[in-house]
Amino acid sequence: MAVDGSKVVDMDSHIREYVDVDRTYGDTIDPAYRDQLKLLSTAVAQRREAGVTTALFMHPQAIIEPAYENRPLGVHDTFGILSRRDGREVRAHEEVQKRGPVPRDVHWDPSIRLRDMDEANIDMSLMFPSHSASYCTLRDVGFETALHEAFHRYCANYCAEAGGRLRWVFTATMRDVATSVKKLTHLAKDNNLIGVLLSPSCPNGRLLDNPDLHPLYACAQELDLPILVHGGVLRPPYTAGATELDNAGFIIRAVYQPWAGMTAVSALIGGGIFDLFPRLRVGVFETGGGWMPWLIERLDDSYHSKTELAPYLERQPSDVVAEGRLFHAVETTERYLEHCVAELGEDMWLFATDYPHQGSPWPLGVQQITDRPGLPASAKRKILGANAMRLCPRLAA
Repeated sequence: MAVDGSKVVDMDSHIREYVDVDRTYGDTIDPAYRDQLKLLSTAVAQRREAGVTTALFMHPQAIIEPAYENRPLGVHDTFGILSRRDGREVRAHEEVQKRGPVPRDVHWDPSIRLRDMDEANIDMSLMFPSHSASYCTLRDVGFETALHEAFHRYCANYCAEAGGRLRWVFTATMRDVATSVKKLTHLAKDNNLIGVLLSPSCPNGRLLDNPDLHPLYACAQELDLPILVHGGVLRPPYTAGATELDNAGFIIRAVYQPWAGMTAVSALIGGGIFDLFPRLRVGVFETGGGWMPWLIERLDDSYHSKTELAPYLERQPSDVVAEGRLFHAVETTERYLEHCVAELGEDMWLFATDYPHQGSPWPLGVQQITDRPGLPASAKRKILGANAMRLCPRLAA
C-alpha cells in the first residue's frame, strides 16, 4: 500500500467512544467508578432507544454539556425553527439520522477499520478519541481520570492484534498532571501508544504555556513521545469563540477550530516550550493549515516588538518552525496547501482524514494528495507518511 516507496500514515482518525459507552468503557473502568459509569451509560442507552443523539458534547441536546451553534445569521428569533431560502424548514434541535459508508461497529471491531484502510491505501492510522478530552467538565476529577484510564485500556486492546497498523494516544487529565505523568510512564511500555493528547487550552482557561504542564512536557520528552494537540467544535475545554460568536454556527464552523490551533501554536512557541524542552516534538490537528504562514509572520512581528512578553522564547518564531519539531495536519483538499509548503517547507505537514467522522475524504484522501500537480513529489511523500515518522518515531517500530 506504500506510495512512492513510503508508508502512508493517517495521523487523525477517531473512535466515537460516546456512541455506546458500555461497549467502550464497561469492561475496563475502575470498579470504584462503576456506579458513575452506569448512570452515564443508562443516559446513553435511553437516548439511543428514543432515536435521539447520544453525543456527550458538541450538540444542543448533549448528555454532559450542551453546545449551541444554531442561530442563523441575519435574523432575530427563530424559536427552534430554521428556515432556508428555498422555503424548506428543519427543526434546530432535530437529530438527523444519516447512514454513512462506515458501519457503527467500526468503533469496537478493528477488522472493519483495517478493511477500510486497505481500501483507502493507508498503512497505519492514529486514533484519537472523539469526546474523551472533554470529560474535564465533570465535577469529579477522579471519574475523569478513571474514564481516561478505561479508554486507554480499551485502545490498547483494540490495537493489539493489528500488527502495528493501529496506534493510539494517551489522553492527559489536564486537571491532574501529576497522576497523568505516573500513568503515562507506565503505559509507555505499549509501543502502539505513540503520543500524548492535549486540548488546545487548559480546563481553567489557561493556555498551553501554563507552567503546570511542564512536568508533562518533561515526561513526554524523556519518553520520546510527542505532544498531540487536538480539539473539537464547541466542546470543553473551550477556546476563543465558544461563547463570543452569538451561537452563529456559520461563523463558528468556519473559524473556531483554526482559532484554537492559532492559540495553541502561539502559546507553545511564545511560552518557550520548544526552548525549555529542546527535544520535545508537537503536532497540531484538525484546525486547517492555510493560516499557518500568516500566523508565523505575525508571531515574528510580535516577538520583535514585544520580546519582553515572551521571556522563555530564545529565537524568533519562524526559527522554531524551521527547526522541525512543530508539525501540523492538513486537510487533503485545502486550497492553499501548496502555498503553505512553499512558505514553511515540506517537513511539518501531516496527512489526516478524520475517519470515520462526517466530512472525511475517505476513501479518496491519499489520491487527493497524490493528484495535486502543484506539490513536489518529495512533499507528497513527506505529507503522506515521512513527516509522521519523524513526529512519532514509534511508527517505525
